[in-house]
Amino acid sequence: MSESIGEQLRKARQARGWSLEQVAHATCIRPDKLTALEEDDYSSFPSPAYSRGFLTMYGKYVGVDVSAEARTMEGHSALHIKDYQYLKNVPVRQLPEDSVAPRERTPSVVPLLVFGGILILAVAIIWLLMTVRRLGLA
Repeated sequence: MSESIGEQLRKARQARGWSLEQVAHATCIRPDKLTALEEDDYSSFPSPAYSRGFLTMYGKYVGVDVSAEARTMEGHSALHIKDYQYLKNVPVRQLPEDSVAPRERTPSVVPLLVFGGILILAVAIIWLLMTVRRLGLA
């Protein structure tokens, strides 16, 4: 009987003398996800796209061809919003019925006034310098 992809990954990692933590650091894949890949357990991943991507990265890193296994995962990518793991535990915030919608903010004119003041001041200084130069007072 041939070895599973997970067994091949584990044996390739161990043959190189790498720990799960070393591979996790190098590939940026959490050690628990690497363990799941080595055990051929893809249920801990939020979607087949994640498991396929992590499997491909891990396989490239340890030098195991996982393309056949990754291709078998391609047909399982039809997910619904209820299948996304990170959305399952998010509490839905209910607004009280008597709450008021947030007020729309109107743009402030303060930055425009500050810019205008700086511009007028700059023009006045330039005019003053030109007048002093023209009168020969400088």
